[in-house]
Amino acid sequence: MSQVDQLAGKGPLVAVSRATVWVFLALAVAAGLLCLVLGTVGVVTSLVNGTTPLTMALDLPLPTATNEGSATVVSGSYDSASIVVSGLAPGTVALATVARVASVLTQLAISASIAFIAWRLLRGRAFRRSLSLTVAFAGAILLIGGLLSGGLGLLGAWMAADQLVGGVSIGSPWPIIGTVDGTPLGIGVCLLLVGLAFEYGERLQRDTEGLV
Repeated sequence: MSQVDQLAGKGPLVAVSRATVWVFLALAVAAGLLCLVLGTVGVVTSLVNGTTPLTMALDLPLPTATNEGSATVVSGSYDSASIVVSGLAPGTVALATVARVASVLTQLAISASIAFIAWRLLRGRAFRRSLSLTVAFAGAILLIGGLLSGGLGLLGAWMAADQLVGGVSIGSPWPIIGTVDGTPLGIGVCLLLVGLAFEYGERLQRDTEGLV
């Protein structure tokens, strides 16, 4: 019997903690499955229809609006747009598709890591080497996936911008600029650190069990 199971009947606080962990486990599994299904359907649908969804940098002013309140818009512009494009070159479509697949995998890595940690906590075996390796592996996937998704997505958007206007020029609404979301990279680094912390905890637990 696990340590958590032995404590299961020692008060409502433990029961609430276990229920909370179960909720996180269920949410992580549901989010992972939803991400997998929607991501797969989206990629397959785009390939079948010959269309490619892109998030493009946009350089257009805000439309003129009637200001009926006390505040007035002094200046502003659109900085991005979500569009669906057809007729792109095969290389551009391939880059955009790989970027989407990498994005789906990074989200799956997050869900799988949360689910695995929750399952280990429920079994009372959090500090095990398999857990530290899994969390570190998920962190590496997030780093690689974030770089692939962001880098290839940005490159694909640049190529699409060139093809939309027949050569990007000054004044084009589709400039060759863009940003890369650093959130997956940051989460990947955090997971790597968590993996190292679990490895340290596993060694500490093993040493403590040896003293008892």
